[in-house]
Amino acid sequence: MKNHKSCKFVLMICGLFLIISMAHSFDKVGTTAAPFLKIECGARPVAMGGSFVALANDALGVYYNPAGFAEVQNLLVSGGHTRWFADLTYNYASCVIPTRKFNVCLWGTFLSSGDMEITTIEEPEGTDQYYRYTDGLLSVSLSAFISEFLSVGVSGKYIQQSIFHESAATVAFDIGSIFRTPIKGARIGMCLVNYGGRMQLAGSDLIVQTDPWPDFRGNPDAEARLSTESFPLPMAFKLGLAWDLINTEGGLFDNKIHRFTIALDGIHPNDGKEKLQLGCEYGLYNTLFLRGGYKFNYDTQKYTVGAGINMQIGRRIISIDYAFVDMDVLDSTHRISVTLGL
Repeated sequence: MKNHKSCKFVLMICGLFLIISMAHSFDKVGTTAAPFLKIECGARPVAMGGSFVALANDALGVYYNPAGFAEVQNLLVSGGHTRWFADLTYNYASCVIPTRKFNVCLWGTFLSSGDMEITTIEEPEGTDQYYRYTDGLLSVSLSAFISEFLSVGVSGKYIQQSIFHESAATVAFDIGSIFRTPIKGARIGMCLVNYGGRMQLAGSDLIVQTDPWPDFRGNPDAEARLSTESFPLPMAFKLGLAWDLINTEGGLFDNKIHRFTIALDGIHPNDGKEKLQLGCEYGLYNTLFLRGGYKFNYDTQKYTVGAGINMQIGRRIISIDYAFVDMDVLDSTHRISVTLGL
C-alpha cells in the first residue's frame, strides 16, 4: 500500500513539474541571467556526463537533486576546484549534516574572472585600473525520506552577480524527489531547478548627470539612474534514471567485488534545446572507480571521463575524484573534488 501511494505521489509531482516547465518552453537561447548556474559541480557526476539526478547520493549531489543526500548517514564535507576556460576559476563546497528526521546541506558555488584591466575608447590599451567579474551562490537544502522508497528535498538559494560597481541578486528554489522502484537497483529522479526571481543590474556607475528640461537654458543638471533590463534565471526540469546493474547489495546482480551503474538524464531548460546525458560508473572493491559519459545536443561539451579513489583512515573516509571534459573548440577542463567523511 505504501509503495502504491509513493508511486502516485511521484506521478503527481512529475506532472506538476512538466506543467511548470512547459510554461517556459520557448526557445530563448542567451536570454537568461546567471549562466554560471549551469556549470556542474563535483568531479564524480561530471565524469558521468552530468547524469546524476537519480543518484545525487553524495555531498555534491545536492546540485543535481536535493532529494539524494537523504541517504547520507555521516557528516560529509566536500569541495572542488575547476580551471574554467578564458582564465575563469570555478570553486564549490558542500557540507551535509545528518539528523534524525532530515538531513541538512550547506553549499555554495563561486565563479571568478580574476583582475581584468579597464579599457576605454580614449585609452584602448588600458587605464591602469582593474575590475573583477564574480558570480556566487549560497544555499541551504533539506532532504528526507517520506517513505521507504521515496525521498524528497528542497534547496533555497541566494544568487548574486557582480561586475565592477554593479551587481544583481535574487533568490531561487530547487525541489526534487527520488523514487526507488520495485525493479531491483533501479531508481527514478526528478528535479526542478532555479525556480525564482529575475536579476537586474544596479550600481553607482548607472548614476548619471542629466538636464531634465533641455529646452530651457540655465537648468542645473539633476542626478538620474539608468535602468537595465531584467532577465530570468536558467530554470530547468530534469528527469533521470539510474540502475545499479551490479552492486554489493541492492543491485540487479549482487557482487562483493565489482559495482556497475548506468544513468540517463533528460533536461528541459527554459532557454534552449532539450538535452540528454548518459553516464556510467564502475567500482572495484568500492575503492577504485572509473567513470565515463556523453552529452547529447550540446554545442561544445561532448564526452567526459574520470576516476576516483576512496581511502579509509581510521574512522574517516577520504574520496578524491577527477574528471576531464571535452569542450570542443573551447579549452578542455579538468576538475578535482575532495570529500571527507567523519
